[in-house]
Amino acid sequence: MSDRVTYYEMRSWLLDCCYDYCRSKVRHGRGWLDGEYEFAYAYDEFRTSFSSAIEKLMLEVLTLILAAGRGVSIDFHRENVSSILRGRDIYDLLAELRGDERSDFVSDLQALGFEIR
Repeated sequence: MSDRVTYYEMRSWLLDCCYDYCRSKVRHGRGWLDGEYEFAYAYDEFRTSFSSAIEKLMLEVLTLILAAGRGVSIDFHRENVSSILRGRDIYDLLAELRGDERSDFVSDLQALGFEIR
């Protein structure tokens, strides 16, 4: 049995973190600074939380999806994906995922323009 965090758990944690950050903005009447994004806050909260390559890859992919093309950090996260994949076979990493989790993760990778067959 693996102690790996699932894609769905990680997505839920990130979305909850984004929500909490936005709610804090509303509650305290704080505006947004230029270049400030809820997904960047969530990423910073979790960036050192995962140790396995697949978890790190999932974090980067989820961050890119949440960014939806916004912000200047897109290249940073794309480079992180490339760095994680460098010297690894993507299919070895994907072997850790099963069923809908694998399908959804591959779909997100493809939506971001990463070629996965």
